Amino acid sequence: MDKKGGIIMKKLRSVIAVILTFVFMISLTGCGEIKKAESAVNNMFSAFKSLDFDKAQKYVDINDIKSSDSEDGLTGNAEMFMKNLFNRLDHKIISSEKIDSDTVNVTTEITAVDMKPVLGEFFASAMQYALSNAFSNPQPTEEEINEKMEELFATSASKPDLATVTNQVVIKVVKQDKEWKVIPDDTFVDAILGGLTEAAKELENALNTQK
Repeated sequence: MDKKGGIIMKKLRSVIAVILTFVFMISLTGCGEIKKAESAVNNMFSAFKSLDFDKAQKYVDINDIKSSDSEDGLTGNAEMFMKNLFNRLDHKIISSEKIDSDTVNVTTEITAVDMKPVLGEFFASAMQYALSNAFSNPQPTEEEINEKMEELFATSASKPDLATVTNQVVIKVVKQDKEWKVIPDDTFVDAILGGLTEAAKELENALNTQK
């Protein structure tokens, strides 16, 4: 190889080295973002399992997930249900994909109490309660009915031998104000609640069909 050829090869090696360095830096940046997104997912599930909604709020907007609208927090029966549900909540991150510098999709297996049979049992108990009080005098107040419904639901959802269901969900995690946060969608919410929202829709549709 002549002198000119040697200079060209030297320059080519320099260019390749610069390109490889750039690619390596991009790769490290991507891995860092993925790890931070996965950490947000893990911390969110950890907060759910401990019923620490204040901590969970750092990683996900829980307004559509939290089951209690009470300003004073969860009532006794509702808290018992939530503890039973989230104590059995489990997750496993399968893979993660960086979409852009501010978005990572984290594919996750979510295991939760299967709420479809729970809802079926609750509905049967609720109907039995309604029939038994159809001709009572005085009639139960709205507050008494609500308390009874909560009690029946908590009882159905708090048995020790409840089955679980596992769903694979793509969790969207985005960087907001330098913090990584889960963006919940209907599929994600339904998965962590063991299919409760979907089962409720099916039950409502069945009741509407019978009208």
